Amino acid sequence: MRAKRAFFLGHWSISLLLGFGLNFSVAFGNERIVTLSPHLTEMIFDLNRGHQLVGVSRYSDYPPAALDLPIVGDALQINLELIIELEPDQILIWQGGSPRSVSKLEEMGYAVFRHELQGLESIGAGYRLLGRLIGAAPEGEYVAKEFEEGIAQLRSRFGTLPAKKVFLQIASDQLFTVSDAHYMGQAIEICGAENVFKAMPVEVAVVSLESVILTDPDVVVIVSENFGASKWRDRWRGYVPRAQVRGMNADLLSRPARRILKGIEQLCGVIHLVDT
Repeated sequence: MRAKRAFFLGHWSISLLLGFGLNFSVAFGNERIVTLSPHLTEMIFDLNRGHQLVGVSRYSDYPPAALDLPIVGDALQINLELIIELEPDQILIWQGGSPRSVSKLEEMGYAVFRHELQGLESIGAGYRLLGRLIGAAPEGEYVAKEFEEGIAQLRSRFGTLPAKKVFLQIASDQLFTVSDAHYMGQAIEICGAENVFKAMPVEVAVVSLESVILTDPDVVVIVSENFGASKWRDRWRGYVPRAQVRGMNADLLSRPARRILKGIEQLCGVIHLVDT
């Protein structure tokens, strides 16, 4: 007979099947780990536990060592047979981007850890909690403090510059943007700027061209892997001629792990036209 228990640790929700009288042969620090989000892959490497990874999600391309690992799926679906073959002890998922088939893994008895991302603050907290879960508490505390100090330094460095109104376009072809409840929206505030859609009732949404024009932004930032090919780069110059139109690397700003510090620094430099 097996009993299912649920534990809740801050922004991490853990569902775990425990067997009565089971003699655990796997100790923290030696577990085989599968990640189902690229940012979770990065977090494991940041905690110096990359050697425990046996499978990762599609687009897990950083650090380069992640490219050598088997791909077990993405936000839409997972390869259940491959995961079973890899025999993971722990499966880490992002609460907001998990395929429905994850529930099947839980039914089969796998330990599934959900990262419930709630803004920039939850990134540092996530490192602490993940560190405790995988037997890397000192590393988790170290990275968390480094991240939190990095945020404070960026706020001090850019927060006193002249405020600018910013429209952050997070897709090359569509007008997706974020509110200040989203970590990318919070990054704008750290740069001492104002997100023109900060008060949206949802974290991510498509907005109309007319609504962007009405906000009269000082800066339009297109977060893209290929800013030069974005059709909106030239369009904005016609629609909001007063605004500066700039681009930045999507990879650095879109993944909520330690590396986003470089992304926020780059964003601040793009908004204020300063070298970073």
